[in-house]
Amino acid sequence: MRVRGWLAAGLLGPVLALTAALYVVPLGVYLVNGFHRFKDGRILRVWTLDTYAAFLTDPFSYKIVSTSLLLAGIVTALALLMGYPLAYALHTRVRSARARGVLAVVLFCPLMTSVVVRTYGWLILLANQGLVNTTLLRLRLIDEPVRLLFNMQGVVISLTHIMLPFAILPIYSVLGRLDPSLKEAARDLGAGPWAAFWRVTLPLTLPGVASGGVICFTLALSAFVTPQLLGGGRVQVLPLTVYNSTVEINWPEGAVTSLALLALSILAVWAVNRVLRRLPTVA
Repeated sequence: MRVRGWLAAGLLGPVLALTAALYVVPLGVYLVNGFHRFKDGRILRVWTLDTYAAFLTDPFSYKIVSTSLLLAGIVTALALLMGYPLAYALHTRVRSARARGVLAVVLFCPLMTSVVVRTYGWLILLANQGLVNTTLLRLRLIDEPVRLLFNMQGVVISLTHIMLPFAILPIYSVLGRLDPSLKEAARDLGAGPWAAFWRVTLPLTLPGVASGGVICFTLALSAFVTPQLLGGGRVQVLPLTVYNSTVEINWPEGAVTSLALLALSILAVWAVNRVLRRLPTVA
C-alpha cells in the first residue's frame, strides 16, 4: 500500500505542481489585489476592504449578478429541455449503429469548432437580413425583421446552441447504463410507455440531467465571448466586468468581481452535489 501511495504521489506531483504554478499562484496574486485600492488610475498598495464594500453596496453590481444568473439559468433550462429528448431519441429510437454514430458526430461536432467561430456564425444568422429573419419573413410569420442581435435574446440563442452538447453527453451516458429489464418489468406490471418513462427512466436519468445542468450553468455563467459579441455591450455579465476592470488596470475591482463569479460557480456545484446524493443511481 505504501508503494502504491508513493507511486500515486509521484504521478500526481508534476501535474499538481504545474497547476499550482500556472493557476493557483497567479489566481492568488490576482485576488490579493481585491484588498488594495484603485484611485486616479493607480493601484494603491494599502490593505483595505473598500473595494469589497463598494461592490456589495453598489446596486449596479447586483444588477450584473442577477443578469449573469438569469442568463445562465435560462440557457441551462433550454439546453436541458432540448438535450434530453435528443439524447433519449439517439439512445432508444436510432437502431442502426452507423446512423447513431453519424447523429452523434452531428450533435457533438460543434465542440470541435471555436466558440468565436460559432458566435460569428450566429451574428450572420440572427442579423436583420440573416437566415432566421429572412425565413420568417418569407413564411409571413412576421411583418418586419425581429431584432435578435445586441440583446439578451441573441445571447441566449447562441449560448444554448453552444451548451447543447454539454447537456446531451451526460444524459446519453446515463441512458447507456440503464438496465433494459427495469423498463420491461414496468411494462409487464401494466405500466404504459409514458408511465414507464416517468416512473422508471426519468428518475434514473436525473443524475445525468443534474450533471449536464451544472456543466451548462457554470460554463454559461463564465461565458465571455458570446455576451461580448452578441450582447453588444448591452448584456452586462460578470465575466465582461472582470475583463473591463482588468483592461482599465482596475485590478482590485476585477479581483472582487472574479471572486464573486468564483463563489457563484462553487455554490452551484455544491448545490448540485447535494442534490445528486439524494437521487437514485444507475448500477
